[in-house]
Amino acid sequence: MTTILIAVLFFLQLLTFYFLIILNTKLAKFKDLEKKQERLMSEMDDTISVYLTEMKDENDRLIKELQNVSSSDLAATRVQQTVSNEPQQEQAPSPAEQVLKNDSPLSLDKDARIYVPKNIVANAYSRQQQTTATAVSSPTPLKVEQKEQVKELTIEQQALNLAKQGKSIEEIAKQLQKGKTEIELLLKFHH
Repeated sequence: MTTILIAVLFFLQLLTFYFLIILNTKLAKFKDLEKKQERLMSEMDDTISVYLTEMKDENDRLIKELQNVSSSDLAATRVQQTVSNEPQQEQAPSPAEQVLKNDSPLSLDKDARIYVPKNIVANAYSRQQQTTATAVSSPTPLKVEQKEQVKELTIEQQALNLAKQGKSIEEIAKQLQKGKTEIELLLKFHH
C-alpha cells in the first residue's frame, strides 16, 4: 500500500513539475510579447513625433514664404481691390486695410498682422511645389518618350510585349498594376 502511495506521490510530483515548466514557458512568451508591444509603442511614438516635427517645419517654412512676399505683390493686390471697389465707394474698408490702418484688437500678439490675399498665397505655394518637383525629378526626354509610347499602347498590347520579353505573369501584373489572373487570361486569349 505504501509503495502505491509513494508511486502516486512521485507521479503527482512529476506532473507538478511538468505544469510548472509549461507555466514558465507561457510566462516567458507573455514577457516577450509585452516587450514587443512596448517596442512597437515606442516606435509609434517616435514616428508620430517625427511626423509632427516635419509638419511644424513645413508650416514654419510656409509662414516664412508668406512673410517674404514682396510688398509690391501686396500693393498690386491693393490696387486691384481699389479698382474693383471704385463703383461701390460707400463700402466698408476690407479687414486687411483695417489691420494696416490701426492696431487691430483681433491680433493675438501686439504685432500688427498683415493678411495676405489667397491668390498670392496660392502662387507662392505653387512656385514652391514646382521648384521641389523639378529638383526631385527631372525626366529625361528619352524617358518621357518611352512613357508616351507606353501610354499609347493598350493594356493588352503592353502585356503581350512584356510576355515576349520573357517576363513572368507576376512581373507583368506588377508593372501594369493589374491582377495576376487578369494578365493570365489576357495572355491565354491571345495565344
